[in-house]
Amino acid sequence: MGLMMGLVGFSLLGGGGAELGAAQRELLGMVQQARTRAALTGSETRLIVNNNEDDEEKYHRYMEVIVLDTCATNGEKKWLVVGEGKYLTDGVYFVPSDEGKSETPAEWRSDAYSIWSEEDDKFSLADSFKGERKLNGDNDFRFLAFDRTGNVIFPDSQGEGVQKAPRLVIGVGSPNPGQEEKPIRFDNPNSISGILLRRYGGFAVLELDDFE
Repeated sequence: MGLMMGLVGFSLLGGGGAELGAAQRELLGMVQQARTRAALTGSETRLIVNNNEDDEEKYHRYMEVIVLDTCATNGEKKWLVVGEGKYLTDGVYFVPSDEGKSETPAEWRSDAYSIWSEEDDKFSLADSFKGERKLNGDNDFRFLAFDRTGNVIFPDSQGEGVQKAPRLVIGVGSPNPGQEEKPIRFDNPNSISGILLRRYGGFAVLELDDFE
């Protein structure tokens, strides 16, 4: 049911151009892969997105699916890489969750920012070696997580009562050289789309009119 709803929503996508549509399809496939893998393996699975601000090529464009290695015997926490990592279509970026991490026009929608499964951005992994990534390394990531039953993991409410549903927002953007605090910029407030995750497996594909 969730997949059918998502595909219906996707068929109505407009206003973002061919690049944005292709990126949304790619992202949707990766989200589905992560959710399915979590349910099949019974292990937490994450869709990770590069968060290294000094890596212009990968920052908020490169994504990968990883599964928690539950068979590690030495107590070391490791993640197993699933398949090949992928990039969003050229010119398309994940919109950072922090408003101060990207340059946006005054007309930017107030809720057109990503919400990850964890507010803390200190999730780091080592380089992939023989299909594994060890915890704590030189590569920073944001992530969308699914528990061992395939349900999406919501971020902590931070004492605000209601937990916000994870939301991955993408937009047509470009590097923002000379602005270390805001490494990417989005000039067109109408070239955005995304995916809103439901707690028990469903999702909604977001169009421009779904943002406020």
